[in-house]
Amino acid sequence: MDLEKLKLLETKIDRFVAEHEKVRQERDALGQRLREREGLFEQLAGQVKQYEQERTELKARLERILSRLDGLDLG
Repeated sequence: MDLEKLKLLETKIDRFVAEHEKVRQERDALGQRLREREGLFEQLAGQVKQYEQERTELKARLERILSRLDGLDLG
């Protein structure tokens, strides 16, 4: 009887270890995906910053052009 209990315990421990390994691998995979997404986020945030700078520069240039046109006597 004690041998059967020991075998049952061993089986439960084996299942626990296997499940623990599976969960650890899933955690590692999720961590990798998170790092990849963070890298992509940083890249996209940099692009947004660049586009905002370009937009600001274009706005300033258009305002200068419009002010020059306003100064012309077209009438």
